[in-house]
Amino acid sequence: MRNLATAQWLLGSLAGVLLLAACGSPTSSTSPTPGISETMSVEEARLASDNLELQGNAPEQQVVFDFSGQVEEGPSKDTILAGKLTLDLKPVGGGNFVFMGALTAANNLNVPARGVLTRGGRIFIFFEVDKANNLLIIGTGKREADGVFKGLFVGPAAGDRGRWTATPVSGPTPMPTPQPQKLSYNFSGLVEDGPAKGIKLEGRLNLEVRLKEGYGRLEGKLVLADNSEIPVKGALAGDKKVFVIFELGQDGRIVGEGDIQTDKSIQGPFILVQRQNERTSLSRGSWIATPLP
Repeated sequence: MRNLATAQWLLGSLAGVLLLAACGSPTSSTSPTPGISETMSVEEARLASDNLELQGNAPEQQVVFDFSGQVEEGPSKDTILAGKLTLDLKPVGGGNFVFMGALTAANNLNVPARGVLTRGGRIFIFFEVDKANNLLIIGTGKREADGVFKGLFVGPAAGDRGRWTATPVSGPTPMPTPQPQKLSYNFSGLVEDGPAKGIKLEGRLNLEVRLKEGYGRLEGKLVLADNSEIPVKGALAGDKKVFVIFELGQDGRIVGEGDIQTDKSIQGPFILVQRQNERTSLSRGSWIATPLP
C-alpha cells in the first residue's frame, strides 16, 4: 500500500505541474540575479534593478510601449503620466529580466525607468522623477494574456496612488516565446526493490524543454541500445525538480522524480508500475541522467 500511495503521489504531482507547463527554456547562459522570484518584494526588485550595470553585456532586446498612468488619490490626484516607454531588457537567467529605459512624455520630458520582469510576467518598474531628491513612482503589475501590462503605482508624492497600463507597440514581447531547447542525456535506471528487482534501463534520453511561469514541459524519448524508443513526458517544477513518466505501453509505466544537481545532471527515485492479468505490481528504483555535450 505504501508503494501504491507513493506512485499516486508522484502521478498527482506530475499532473499538477503539467497543468501549468508551457513554452520556453529552463536554462540560460547567464547567471540568475540573486533574489529575483515571483514572490520578491518591491525593495528586493529595486535592489536587483539597481545592479543592472553589473550584469555585463549590453541588453539583448528593446521594447516600446504606449504607457498611461493616472493618480487616483493623493496630493497629485488626476495627474496623468503618458507617453512612449522604451525599455532595454536583459535576460539574467531563469527566464527573468532586468531592464532600464525612459518614458518620453508629450512635452519631450524624459523620465528614466528601470526595473525587473519575472518569468511569470510580474513586473516592477521604478520611474526616477527626481533622482536628486529620491522621488520615485513605483509601479507593480502583471502581464495579461494579450501581452498588455497593467498594475498599480505609488508616488511621487507621499499618499499618491494610481493605476497604469503599458501596451507593447514595437519590438519583441517582453516575455518572448523561444524555440524549445533540445537536451540529451545518458540515462541509467536500476530497479532496486520489488517484483522487477534487477532490471536495468539504459540509453540516450532526448528531450525538448519548454518553460512558462516557472514550470517546464518535457517531451521526448528514451532510445535504447537496440534503437527501440520509449516515449517520455514530464515537467520541471522551478529550476530544481523534475518529474518524468516513461510510457511502456501495455506493460505499464515508470514514474520518476529527480533533483537537478549543480553539474546539470538529474538523479532521483522512480516507481515502475507494471500491469499483467489485471493485476498491478510496483517496484522501486533510482535513476540518473547525465547531460551530453
